Amino acid sequence: MKIGLDQDISLIVKLRATSRVISGVIFMVPILFMSAGRWDFWHGWVYLLLWIYVELFIWLIVPSEILQERIKPGPGTKKWDYVFLASFFPLTYIIPLIAALDGGRHHWTGDFPQWVNVAAFVVILLGYSLMIQSLWKNRFFSATVRIQKERGHCVVDKGPYALIRHPGYAGLIVSSFAIPIALNSLWGLVPAGLYAIALVIRTYLEDVTLQKELPGYVDYAGRVRYRLIPRIW
Repeated sequence: MKIGLDQDISLIVKLRATSRVISGVIFMVPILFMSAGRWDFWHGWVYLLLWIYVELFIWLIVPSEILQERIKPGPGTKKWDYVFLASFFPLTYIIPLIAALDGGRHHWTGDFPQWVNVAAFVVILLGYSLMIQSLWKNRFFSATVRIQKERGHCVVDKGPYALIRHPGYAGLIVSSFAIPIALNSLWGLVPAGLYAIALVIRTYLEDVTLQKELPGYVDYAGRVRYRLIPRIW
């Protein structure tokens, strides 16, 4: 399987993917450390490493065909999805911003025991890894909700998709709640909750779309009953 910056990928796609990683990391640095008001905020450095990890696997170390789709999705994106995309991007940064303001500068919450921070970082790693594995197992893992007819869109039921129907979203939701705890904040759970609600709604709407428009998905939903949480929903 060809990955990321394969020689067959156009220069434009390579530049866009690389710039997204670089800009994402550069933008996260002030989010964490200007909010914390100091550079010795070790929680911020650990989270920055995890952020780099997920950015690399989303935009660079990824199957080439998925990279092209994620950089420039084809036609057919659902109009309602643009609303959710507009909310995901700011909340992705608002969560660590508020958490760093709390845990690094103002200490509104106070400090958790370090084992709690470490456990939260492990949860973030596991959540991000589940999202990355979902991306690798599903060559139709686009950045937008659309039926990719030109790419031969079909049902994927391997790997984490054999357990739940939207494992990538599940990983992101779990991680979003762990980020504030890792950064010593309870206030960060507020935007994390909004992020989770938005993803749950998007999951529902995407699932309805797939059941209506993707051949074989209804049968798959009959076999894999749960969208995000096994035995719950």
